[in-house]
Amino acid sequence: MRLKPGQFRPIFAFASIICFALWALLVPCARKGIFSISIGLAPRDDSSNISIRDALYNDTLGFTKVIAISLPERTDKRDALSLSSALTGFKITWQDGVKGETIPDKALPVGWNRKGGAKDANVGSWRGHINAMRRIIDDDLPSALIVEDDVDWDVNIKSQLYRFALAARELQTERSWLHEDPYLHKNNPNPNDDTVPSRKHRSGNNRFEWDAYPNNTRIVYVQGDHICTYAYALTQLGARRALEYMSLRGQHKNFDHHLSDLCRTMGNGMRCIGIVPSLFVHHRPRGLVSGDSDIGYGATAGAASPAFRETGSTNGILYSTRLNLQRLLRSEKPEMQWDD
Repeated sequence: MRLKPGQFRPIFAFASIICFALWALLVPCARKGIFSISIGLAPRDDSSNISIRDALYNDTLGFTKVIAISLPERTDKRDALSLSSALTGFKITWQDGVKGETIPDKALPVGWNRKGGAKDANVGSWRGHINAMRRIIDDDLPSALIVEDDVDWDVNIKSQLYRFALAARELQTERSWLHEDPYLHKNNPNPNDDTVPSRKHRSGNNRFEWDAYPNNTRIVYVQGDHICTYAYALTQLGARRALEYMSLRGQHKNFDHHLSDLCRTMGNGMRCIGIVPSLFVHHRPRGLVSGDSDIGYGATAGAASPAFRETGSTNGILYSTRLNLQRLLRSEKPEMQWDD
């Protein structure tokens, strides 16, 4: 099936995570995005497509909840995310982030210790995501989309996710990927997506040779090579599988790399599907550069830097919601970030 951008979420059946915004494992993580989502499998007929569309166009993008992880004091990021989600038609539920220094040594997972080099910033990030997973379990949520507080997306996110959902369903139905080495990705090219940026501005998985595909193409594939966790979704079963692997079994690397291991090894029966170019990506706003990350910048790692960014940007998002906020508020037509 030719996949179109963003066909994604709705009503599938046994995949535990599907990752929309993914990046190559060996590409440096300059806050690059991964988006994992789990969905189940709907019947393949026109009526099911309508059901998928209806689900995606609700106020939680077809999930039970959209959970945003954010430190309470980052009111700047919360303001931006609340406004962005409201203007693109969905609601978020806040999950307080965690400061690593508040976690005692005895609560750290096996394999991590501060004497061995575990940094409080990474420990806190890990715990915040684990708490979001546990919330899915404790609240018995059938599914949830988990996002970080600095994420941006296209103003057309709902139509993108609809196309992703249809393609992901097609990929699941083929079933052959269930028995393949995760690195032997089956892919489902999705051409004619007018929200894909030109190759000059496109960030994605370097495993794919883009010259082999038409312009304006996204690829939906079985993944196990992502880094960074801007956004990902889990079913109830997926959350249980991930919690055991990411917390109880032990932890010896940063959260995003460990999540990549979970997908690549299909641990606990986990199944992951991704899309490139990414649908959710880190936004770099106008303002102090030191405010970009609560992991990369700490009290001794650049937090006091005076460097100031005059113009905000988001890699790989053509019609950036963050960059179109004023236009959306005035009911004006959104503008492209680049016109080449």
